[in-house]
Amino acid sequence: MEKAEIAKLLAEIEEEDLQAAELFLLGLQKKAQKENGTYIGAFLAPSGEYRENEFILKIPNTPLIQNSLDIVHGGITATLLDSAMGSLVHHVLPGHLAAVTSEMKINYVAPGIGSELTCTASLIHKGSKTLVTEGRVVRDDGKLMAHCTASFFIIDRPAQ
Repeated sequence: MEKAEIAKLLAEIEEEDLQAAELFLLGLQKKAQKENGTYIGAFLAPSGEYRENEFILKIPNTPLIQNSLDIVHGGITATLLDSAMGSLVHHVLPGHLAAVTSEMKINYVAPGIGSELTCTASLIHKGSKTLVTEGRVVRDDGKLMAHCTASFFIIDRPAQ
């Protein structure tokens, strides 16, 4: 799509869609300015904090992550869980090792509504080949939205 076509599209879209377009463009800007290393990170606008054997990741609930029912898409919830648990794993492994998700089991227990989602990841088991984590997503009203357990396979960190 040419820049002129993008400008024309932005001029013609409804006000409701303009908010989503703005969020999308802000995500692109964050990626271009190296504020986020990945596009998914740029679009989810996460804020994260590591605490001893726990990682907390928060994302705003925006139109970009909602399904046709105006609730957070289950795949976005899965991405939030995987990102929080993966970030935790990154913090507990030595620098020469990395890990990849090998299994996830998610229970969705309430719709994704409200203005913010908070995922807390904790470590259940740290072995020499695998790690097992738990993640819990709560809405800003404190209600549990999803619960997950995941396994990560430990690998040598690829040379960069």
